[in-house]
Amino acid sequence: MENKTITYKTLWVFALILSLGFVVSAGVMGYALKQSNSTKNSMTVKGLAEKPIKADLARWEVNLQTSHASDSIPEAYQLLDQQMKILQQFFIEHGFQTAEIQLGNKSSQSYYEDVDNGEGRNIRTFKGYIAMQALVINSRDIKKIEKAAKDAYLLDEKGIGIEQTPQYLVSNLEEIKMSLIANATKNAYSRANEFAKVGGVNVGAMRSASQGAFYILPESGSDEDSDYGGAYDKETINKIARVVVTINYAIE
Repeated sequence: MENKTITYKTLWVFALILSLGFVVSAGVMGYALKQSNSTKNSMTVKGLAEKPIKADLARWEVNLQTSHASDSIPEAYQLLDQQMKILQQFFIEHGFQTAEIQLGNKSSQSYYEDVDNGEGRNIRTFKGYIAMQALVINSRDIKKIEKAAKDAYLLDEKGIGIEQTPQYLVSNLEEIKMSLIANATKNAYSRANEFAKVGGVNVGAMRSASQGAFYILPESGSDEDSDYGGAYDKETINKIARVVVTINYAIE
């Protein structure tokens, strides 16, 4: 009798667990079906917006290195000071104020050259010391920077070579991005309506939205990756700002 009672209890517990399993499974299946129907009754579209913009800020960092090696570090620094004065004078002659010209810290290092030992082998040979210092100009006068960049070749005649070019920047990127997101959202809605017309349905409420990469491209439109989450052209003055958004709409 006691064994039968235990068996009845075991069966009752098993039936309860089985019933709970059916309830949970039905709930999961119902949710999945609802999500499936929800996905079917929606569309995802991309919206694009772009507009021409111009750089309003320029940054030019010139890393000056002495044109030849010196016998000692003090001599290398003396040569560096002479050439830096020539470089500063070049920018002053192009209309920049002394306050706009920032100088970095000086440094020096040993200089070596590979010299042929006469047996067909190159030997790394110590030739002296070179010194380095950075000069940085930040200016909102784009034309002045542009003119100086075109005339930089004149420094070659004085033994100073400039490899670095100015960076042309846009200061109000966030403001531009926000205006483009608004226009890209309108563009996405227009595209959704075109799809809806063809499909014989109506566009409903926005369910989700995400912003794609933000691009600052040269006027030519070429695309290069950069540190701004998409592309950021810093070489040209005239640019194109572009943003893409992805939006999911309900359809009715």
